[in-house]
Amino acid sequence: MTLYEVLPLFFLAAGISLMGAAWHLARLAKQHRRTLAALLRTIKPQLDPLLLPAAAWPALSLGGIALLTCSGKWFGQKVNLVLGSPPANIPHTLNFLIEVEDDIRLEFHLYTKSAKGEARLFAEHLCQVFQLQMEAAVQVKVSALAAAMAEQARLTLYLQHDLRNLAQWVTWLADDFPSEQSDASLLGAAKRVAKSVPHAAARAQRILAATRRIQPDELHAQIVELAHTMHQAAELAGIAIEVTGDARVYLRLDLLERALDNLFTNVAPLLRARPDASLPVTIAPQQHSASVLIVMPQLSSATLTHPEKLFEPFSSGRVGGLGLGLYQARKSLREAGGDLSAEPCAQGIRYTLTLPLSADNAP
Repeated sequence: MTLYEVLPLFFLAAGISLMGAAWHLARLAKQHRRTLAALLRTIKPQLDPLLLPAAAWPALSLGGIALLTCSGKWFGQKVNLVLGSPPANIPHTLNFLIEVEDDIRLEFHLYTKSAKGEARLFAEHLCQVFQLQMEAAVQVKVSALAAAMAEQARLTLYLQHDLRNLAQWVTWLADDFPSEQSDASLLGAAKRVAKSVPHAAARAQRILAATRRIQPDELHAQIVELAHTMHQAAELAGIAIEVTGDARVYLRLDLLERALDNLFTNVAPLLRARPDASLPVTIAPQQHSASVLIVMPQLSSATLTHPEKLFEPFSSGRVGGLGLGLYQARKSLREAGGDLSAEPCAQGIRYTLTLPLSADNAP
């Protein structure tokens, strides 16, 4: 048989081989798409990263992975996971490491059933997708923990100042009674205490609720009678205020109370030393908000704070002050949908509170 006679048979055989190879690759690609889809379906919004390997294993095993091992630590606890069994021949190994500071270190080793050919390539692709899934799941977990820690730190900061305000109230009581010599003056001090005790008890309950992680009803926005609430905060601080105007605002009561506590605490030492003095407060409803104007006198020239540093944390112009009162007051009001601004004036510092107005603001 001559070469010319053999060539047609050769080309026919080559064509059949190519068709067979193409059909085989198409079948593998179709199977790979199904396996990849199954792997992607293992991603659940609430799935813990440590549960993801087991959830992904059926798809990985179907896609050409014989063995998956994971070792390391998860927030100080040892991790040792083995899925599948070692292949009989020398496997092709795919390795990757997920590490987050000193908390997380997960070392993965995936062994393919085949060390060559298109099966290995498809298995490698599945491993890369699985690696991205693990990295994304760990990142979501770490981000959620970081957000929770930041929220916990914020609540701790607020709780610290709430405790300080309550402790100051107790200190003022201890200072008031020994200094009163006559029955009339003692009766006056007792009346002041009678007015402020319910508000102090309410603050104490809020602190207890925070430590027990109970969410009281006042953590929801509600309609608040502004003048009444300001009088309550002033009574807790042991000072007198003279309110002009009123408005109904819609916000979280605890945030407003915390802001007022911090504002009134700053001026309380001066006003408590002058029982005849009162603090003027002006409430002016506007189109969508209520504006509250408070002019706070300075305790002394030694307590003057640079205007740009009024709201800077840990920058206090008061001896023994934490420098967090105004910072927390503004944070509280902004969280409640309002704002707090301040500017120096001849009398001291003029504070303006902007609060969201209730839709039902009829007198």
